[in-house]
Amino acid sequence: MKARSAVVATLAVIGLAGSGCGGGPHPGLPSVHGDSGTKYNQSRDVIANSFFGGVNVTAMDLVCAGRVQLAQGAATIKDTCFTGDTNVVLCTDTSSANAVQCTAANGKLALAGTGSDLINYARVR
Repeated sequence: MKARSAVVATLAVIGLAGSGCGGGPHPGLPSVHGDSGTKYNQSRDVIANSFFGGVNVTAMDLVCAGRVQLAQGAATIKDTCFTGDTNVVLCTDTSSANAVQCTAANGKLALAGTGSDLINYARVR
C-alpha cells in the first residue's frame, strides 16, 4: 500500500511541475528593423497564467497623463479626460520630496504644491 501511495505522490509532483507557467521567456522588445523612424518599439503583449484556471487581463492606454510646472505653488490642467471627483489620479513631485495635492473635477485637475516644482500626473481610473 505504501508503494502505491508513493507512486501516486510522485506522479502528482511530476504533473504539477510539468504544468508550469509555460511559454518560455518573454521575447522582450521587438526588433527595430523596418521601424518607421522611432528609436524602439514597445512590447504591449500581456502574458498571464494561473494554476487555478483562466486569467482575464484588461490593458488600457493611459492617455490622460502629463507633466506640469507649478506657478507659485499651483496649477490647473483643463482636459476632458477628467470626468469628476471620483477619478483616481496619481501625482508625483519630481523636483524634490515635497507633498503635492491633486483634485480632479469635471474637465480639470487642480494641483497644489511648493513653489515652481515639476509635477507628473496620471488619471488611472
